[in-house]
Amino acid sequence: MSERIWDKFLTEADKEIFQLAGYGKRGGFGKRPALFIIDVQYNFCGDEPGEDHKEGLKKYRTHCGPIGWKTVPHTERLMKIAREKDIPIFYTQSERRPDMIDSGVQVGKSHRGHEKTSQEGSHATQTVAPLAPRPQDILIGKRKPSAFFGTLFMSHLNFLDVDTLILCGCTSSGCLRATAVDGYSYNFKVVIPEETAFDRFEASHAMSMFDLNCKYADVIPTDEVATYLSGLPAKDGTAD
Repeated sequence: MSERIWDKFLTEADKEIFQLAGYGKRGGFGKRPALFIIDVQYNFCGDEPGEDHKEGLKKYRTHCGPIGWKTVPHTERLMKIAREKDIPIFYTQSERRPDMIDSGVQVGKSHRGHEKTSQEGSHATQTVAPLAPRPQDILIGKRKPSAFFGTLFMSHLNFLDVDTLILCGCTSSGCLRATAVDGYSYNFKVVIPEETAFDRFEASHAMSMFDLNCKYADVIPTDEVATYLSGLPAKDGTAD
């Protein structure tokens, strides 16, 4: 197998234990997937592709650097197929009240937790334009890392009879990870197209992908996910 993004962070002992313990078995796909785009907003990606990370942090404390925009074309590719096949597309809408009370203890964990770049209705909290949701898509408002916590997400998944969650977005160590672990805990097959996930810290991203691939999800190339989606029959109804 070709080198994975986490390999350079693993010791030789880690690699040996990984092989001996039997982690990382492929879970596979189900028959009824949903595509979920997590927090690919301007306050995580920056306003323009290629923004310097340090400069971007002066405006958005959640800025993840140029890597955010680099994932967008890969996610666009999967969105196009999902729309052609009438596969449900979900988004998180991660935003806060002006008084920030719905952030709870989060404001005490960040040195910049009282800034207003996550305020509801602002440009900062909108999904970046190339991935903007359409009226038929489903927005999940969340205030905590997991999209399952305190939301209607599970109710929608039950109604749509979804068995596979394809998770794109950020951050790998935070909201994407929390949603993946909860999805696994609820017995969904969880798939993360590797080129669509990102984080502000290289090491956090790599090791989160390693952990998730070990135990909770299939972290695989976007090409494989695209092939899977393309091979599914179109649902009844007209996709646009």
